Amino acid sequence: MKKFLLLLLLLMTAHVVNSQTNIVIADKYDRTPILIAELKAPITDFISRHYAGFIINQATRVFKNNIITYEIIIVQGTTTDTLIYDQNYNIVHEIVQTDSIKPAEKIKLKR
Repeated sequence: MKKFLLLLLLLMTAHVVNSQTNIVIADKYDRTPILIAELKAPITDFISRHYAGFIINQATRVFKNNIITYEIIIVQGTTTDTLIYDQNYNIVHEIVQTDSIKPAEKIKLKR
């Protein structure tokens, strides 16, 4: 009887320990934020030539299937664009989103 209880206790302990382990699901993409000051010249030159007046809001390096791409989010007023570059800093895709952020309206108060 003692052996049975010991075996039961051992199995219950193994079950509890096994259920406490974290299940890690691999992300499809490995995303690493990049400082805007660390962007390479071909990226910043393209933005200054073709997107005058836009401000770089966010830069991310994406690593998937041993391929590196760069996602750059630029904004001007209510327009937000996402530029995707390949590992050689060539533009691959442009995503334009207008009116993604609505500006605050000024309301005059009556006194």
